[in-house]
Amino acid sequence: MAAIDKEQVDMDNPAFAQQDPHLKINDDEEMGLPPQFRNRYPRRPPLFDGLLNNVRAVTKKVEHIKGFKFEVAGGLSNNFHLAHSWLIPPSSKGKAPNPNPMKQPPVPSYTLAAQYLGGSLRTPFDQPTYIMTGRWDSTGKLEAAIIKKLNEMFNFRFSAFYLNSDPLNAQMHLDCDITGEDYVHSIKIGTGLYSFNMMQTIGNRLVLGYEMMTLTERNLSLMSYAMKFGINKNQNIYAQYVGAADQLILAYNHRLLDKSYFMSELEYSNQTGESRAILGYRQKFATSEVIVTVNSKQKFSSALTLQGFAYQLKLCAIADYNKDSYKFGYGIAMGQV
Repeated sequence: MAAIDKEQVDMDNPAFAQQDPHLKINDDEEMGLPPQFRNRYPRRPPLFDGLLNNVRAVTKKVEHIKGFKFEVAGGLSNNFHLAHSWLIPPSSKGKAPNPNPMKQPPVPSYTLAAQYLGGSLRTPFDQPTYIMTGRWDSTGKLEAAIIKKLNEMFNFRFSAFYLNSDPLNAQMHLDCDITGEDYVHSIKIGTGLYSFNMMQTIGNRLVLGYEMMTLTERNLSLMSYAMKFGINKNQNIYAQYVGAADQLILAYNHRLLDKSYFMSELEYSNQTGESRAILGYRQKFATSEVIVTVNSKQKFSSALTLQGFAYQLKLCAIADYNKDSYKFGYGIAMGQV
């Protein structure tokens, strides 16, 4: 499995953001919900792949806009939603070319995202029978996914990706999640790989898990391991070893106040012998949110989001003191954002 560029992971990807509750911090209070809509399985662990997503929603927040981004989103019905976005990156005129051929300078792009929720959705509490999502941008990248929940135990996900306009770079994955009151099993069959993983809650505080992955083209089998320990209801410690990348990750999550979070993450790569630490802080207010991060390579970032009735404003700044690089961006979103 290819290593993921943590600074490019799109947490707002329509193929996943509305489907997996572990992709975003779950800080919504359930006290005002009817009993049938509250979490009926508080001991159910997160998915193996999503163990660190609550932490990375802060430490690896990706909506650091470089340049200007304009977005218009809205629902054509209760079931069908569309979003249009235009990104204009900062000018690279006068800058030295990047020696890395895999990292070309950004170009202006347009993105179209669509989502269809199956079933009759008359109230905010109605659950869709299935979810279909898709995203296309002018650079040639195409993503599509469908999720079908058969019952409380079985959930199927099929996703397809075209990383660019070259069809040889296409990837497809079929996932089956088997969930219980205190466990989650996942089976994945994809392009060049298949895997099985499980997460099990032990007692009231400990979650343990593992993954067995086989890379068919390389005839190679790999093992990965994961752990989550709850110090108390506001603090958690995470550990994960990713066999495909030969990488060890340690993380810490502390809910300081009702809408205030502190996160930390340490990564060590056995392949390169390099390590990186990152600290993050998130403060959410009634109509705004602030996220600040700093890592061990002297890279500082901040993102301010202002939420209105039918609009959203984003102000972003990234300062890399080692490279003497400073980038700023802002975005405007209209409609249902």
